[in-house]
Amino acid sequence: MRILLIKPPVNPNIYSPDCGEPLELEYLAASVSQHQVSILDMRIDRNLHKKLDTFKPHLVGITAYTCDANISREILKEVKKNDHRINTVIGGHHATFLPGYFATPYIDAVFLGIADNSFPTYVNVLDQGDDIRNVPNIGIVDDENIIFTDKTEEKVNLDTLPLPDRRLVRHYQSHYLDLTKKRTAYVLTSRGCPFRCTFCACWKMMNGKYRIRQPESIIEEILSLPEDVKLIRFADDNTLQNIPRAQRLCELLKEKNNKKEITMYARTDLIVKHPDLIENFRNAGLKHITVGIEEFRDERLDQLNKKTSVNINNKAIRILHNLDIRIGAHFIIHPDFTRKDFRQLYGYVTDNHLYRPVYTILTPLPGTDLYEETKEHLVNKNFDFYDFVHCVYPTTLPRNIFYPLLVKIYKMSYGFPRYMLSYIQDAWHFLHRKKKKFSHVDRLSLLSLAIVRLFSALKLYRLKRAHRTEPVRSAELKSHIVNPCSEIRI
Repeated sequence: MRILLIKPPVNPNIYSPDCGEPLELEYLAASVSQHQVSILDMRIDRNLHKKLDTFKPHLVGITAYTCDANISREILKEVKKNDHRINTVIGGHHATFLPGYFATPYIDAVFLGIADNSFPTYVNVLDQGDDIRNVPNIGIVDDENIIFTDKTEEKVNLDTLPLPDRRLVRHYQSHYLDLTKKRTAYVLTSRGCPFRCTFCACWKMMNGKYRIRQPESIIEEILSLPEDVKLIRFADDNTLQNIPRAQRLCELLKEKNNKKEITMYARTDLIVKHPDLIENFRNAGLKHITVGIEEFRDERLDQLNKKTSVNINNKAIRILHNLDIRIGAHFIIHPDFTRKDFRQLYGYVTDNHLYRPVYTILTPLPGTDLYEETKEHLVNKNFDFYDFVHCVYPTTLPRNIFYPLLVKIYKMSYGFPRYMLSYIQDAWHFLHRKKKKFSHVDRLSLLSLAIVRLFSALKLYRLKRAHRTEPVRSAELKSHIVNPCSEIRI
């Protein structure tokens, strides 16, 4: 069979789109290597019809996050228009938790959950002309209805999965870069999460399980990466959760004399409990960690079921600064934020010398506890806007004030006045030979800052005026105007 796997184009609402390799498609391609497979990355190449006409696929599959759900449906509609005989399937986060959203005449099947086993089974059944109702964990679309097959647990050993087939995206490699133009590669070391944050569905995708990959298997993949890959991104949410495994991985990286930079996600409580592990990883190539600080108030962290505290977050920040590891600090902007909340959040960022903050608006992705508890309060039900930049809840502040304040905190955080003040502070500490409370390791160079400001100017301009274009009906807002978030548990 000829199989075409598609990564959908970037949602234009996304403020800072990631253009890393489509690792999920590379894994699927490797699982059906006995067939002829091609990957179309539509973030880079939008010429769908040319690909369909030249490759002539029998099966087209696409993956979709929530903000990609609409465009993914449109792409598969175009595929069917091109040739109605093509079998079309969709999988991913949104398909798993809202499969009915894809019950359309131009989609043949919806994959639920991780498809390591179900996808190759489906392909082989389709190729042999057998009954696809025997394929577990899928929804078979019949016009606008879905017939679900048996649900079984995907028992997958991450060590025995075939390595992702990066050959299929070799022609896109010059586009898979970080902001400093380093060539990047994703490496999966685990799946799932043992924590239960209300705003995250990562743990639900794995039915609450946390599965790990052995260090030797991870190192094998790292050693197979092209030499021009300079940055390895561990793609999982909890790379360090299993401490003995993380320690062994670190040892192997040093034994193999790893020269590539490493970036990963990590929880602040783990950083505080195991600063020696973080230091060892720093010596093995770790340069950057993304951490979900989320909040500057303990009561809000409790509401999010984050299982951390402001004190723990502060300690983690100090540890990373002392180790000269850059911090990508993520924060959640709540719909009931007032002017005071924005000021206090910016104060927290400056007090802790965080120069790479990311401000995300609380967004109830399908599958999360947050979505189930608050979906009746949504004022924007267009999934194109579930991008962590638009607020799909009613806001306490008028929306024409809320969005400009979000833009303002970004501009201040990445502002030249703030940077110049930090340089003056450095000079004062140097002249008076005083030990700084925090380092400025997170700080961008002035050239990088200028580039960031230049390329974000249009996005910020659009965000400031988001209230003019977002599909929110005024009647829905007025119905919540007395106390818009009183019943939303956030």
